[in-house]
Amino acid sequence: MKKILVILTGGTICSHENRDGERTADVKDAKYKIISNFRNSSSPYRNTEFDFLFPLNILSENMTINTWNTLLDVFREKSFSEYKGIIILHGTDTLAYASSLLSMMLTHLEVPVVLVSSQLPVDRKEANGKANFRAGVELIMNGLKPNVYAVYRNSDNNIYLHYGSHLLQCENYSDDFFSIDKIKIPDSENAKLEGKAFQTKNNLLSEIKELIPCVMSITPYVGINYDNFSLETIRAVIHGTFHTQAVCVERSKKQGPFTNFSILSFIERCKEKDVDFFLSPCSENSFSYESTGDALENGCLTISDMTKEISYVKALIGCSLGLKGRELSDFINNEINFEKIY
Repeated sequence: MKKILVILTGGTICSHENRDGERTADVKDAKYKIISNFRNSSSPYRNTEFDFLFPLNILSENMTINTWNTLLDVFREKSFSEYKGIIILHGTDTLAYASSLLSMMLTHLEVPVVLVSSQLPVDRKEANGKANFRAGVELIMNGLKPNVYAVYRNSDNNIYLHYGSHLLQCENYSDDFFSIDKIKIPDSENAKLEGKAFQTKNNLLSEIKELIPCVMSITPYVGINYDNFSLETIRAVIHGTFHTQAVCVERSKKQGPFTNFSILSFIERCKEKDVDFFLSPCSENSFSYESTGDALENGCLTISDMTKEISYVKALIGCSLGLKGRELSDFINNEINFEKIY
């Protein structure tokens, strides 16, 4: 029987909590706690053999592009032919971004990759990390198809499987994760689900030596002042929209120049710096509001029908490949179209 590789990166699932409730990542201690608990469970796969790697030991809110590069190096340097699958222990704060990244970068792998997290340190009785890990093991051993997934028990006590490219960030004041196609695992005593395999063998991992931190992501809000944004190291900007795909295009007076609170003033600065500017989510034909039409007529590119997490990751990867303009837009909107895969 093939083994499972467990990659520990830190996060709450790998954390130690002191008497004051402060948490610090402790991957070596977490390995013992998680495996010991699993061995003592009623899982039919409790005797599964594991190998372990410890590339990172940080809380996930401290993830950076550099630490992502460290994690990706694991997949560049190691063969996985001896494994049935891979489990990555990861914190919840940046889980959706990591699952989006790995969904893009690991499409060539022929084994499933399951990200497992916990809302509390695993030695706490209420922690869902123990159930999440068990489900991850059972899904892999029961033949989960090659893809990148996240498995997580929500507050309704149901365990769900998510495709990594569709996972959304956990909302503030919530312990639940959602995606457009979250799948309730039917049997929590022996988790079985086939999943869907990638339909592409793209190996972006071999094409990119390292990710470059050169993408700016902006969430619009009332009073945003675009003079406060520096573009010195930026190659692309992904700018969010309000719920109607509208943006602020304020003028100092009717038919007058746009102010520094107008998105169009920022688009002009991006043009001067040769920085690609994207509205997301926004359709190429979104002229319902004059403001959005103004942005599109001024050369704004668009991203639609995907999460903000995968949009950001695709832009980051595309820029790291050296793509610009329409090539970058085509890569983000068309390359490895996960909506079609599923």
